[in-house]
Amino acid sequence: MARFWYWHLLYWLSYLLVKFTHLSVLVPLQDESSWPYIWIYSLVTLLNILLTGILGQHELAQQRPLLVQLKRLLLVLLPWWLLMVLLRQYLITTYASDMLQDVSSNLKYFLAFNLVLLPLAGWLAVFMLLKTNQLHFAGLVKQQQLAKQARQARLKVLRYQLNPHFMFNTLNALNALIVQRNGHDAEQLIQHLCVYLRHSLKNQQDEFIPLQQELDALTAYMTIQQVRFGQRLQISWQLPQPLPELLIPPLLLQPLAENAIQYSVAETAGALCLLVRLEQSATHLHITLAQQGAEHNAGWADAQRPVNLTNLTERLQLLFGQTASLTLSYNATGFYSQLNIATEALHEPAA
Repeated sequence: MARFWYWHLLYWLSYLLVKFTHLSVLVPLQDESSWPYIWIYSLVTLLNILLTGILGQHELAQQRPLLVQLKRLLLVLLPWWLLMVLLRQYLITTYASDMLQDVSSNLKYFLAFNLVLLPLAGWLAVFMLLKTNQLHFAGLVKQQQLAKQARQARLKVLRYQLNPHFMFNTLNALNALIVQRNGHDAEQLIQHLCVYLRHSLKNQQDEFIPLQQELDALTAYMTIQQVRFGQRLQISWQLPQPLPELLIPPLLLQPLAENAIQYSVAETAGALCLLVRLEQSATHLHITLAQQGAEHNAGWADAQRPVNLTNLTERLQLLFGQTASLTLSYNATGFYSQLNIATEALHEPAA
């Protein structure tokens, strides 16, 4: 609204300046004083400023199509135009000498009609430009809001895909501990499961969380898997101390952990070690979850990727665009994954 008043006042004051300049030059040539004309036009312009200002402010607050808006303005401006013509003629003939004494009355009113109409028509054109810009901007904002809502909905779909097999296997492991009367390990398993599920349910929105919280949830998940697989699974944690004070999306590491378990431990008869490594360079955060000794070689064909890894790739694209990348490999050396995110994107939540 402040923008409207800026252009509104700028238009009418510019018109008044041009009119003052015109009267200061033209009237003295007729051997008349210009002050009566100046105050008359000042009064008429002030009335126009007040009416069109109130009218414009009211109409800008309404979201109407341009044609409907134009009709509403004309319903007010046309009667006002005729009223201003009569007022102008009365003031000039009463308080100022008439420079057009030899001109017929019809021609005088025709000139008066045009002299009053032109500034009002100019104001109407300026207002319609502002209204067009307002409607265009409102349309863009609405499109952005719809796109943001669709993006958030898609992110939720991609994020909340808790693997049912994980829950099934965890409950089976818990049942086995109960049958074995191993109450201590069963209690520990339940505690870690609660930590993991609380983390999943707490972060309902896509608000970024401290890196430490995400690693705590990953620790709980890995501990549950160690209870399930026993001595077959060892975890090698390589984390810097202290941890970088960065913010990341919740449940970002879960798909990598799921597939590290599925494509390494679950398909291997002997014992193995999974590596969880976190490194921070000058520009990026690097998170690696891989079978120890596995390397990125030929990569993982898109057609062969599990659904949760495909969803993770899409989620990264929605959150970070080109500032994040995911490297995946599954071959004879084992499962390998590395997540690279620009640290600049991790200080503030993505918009």
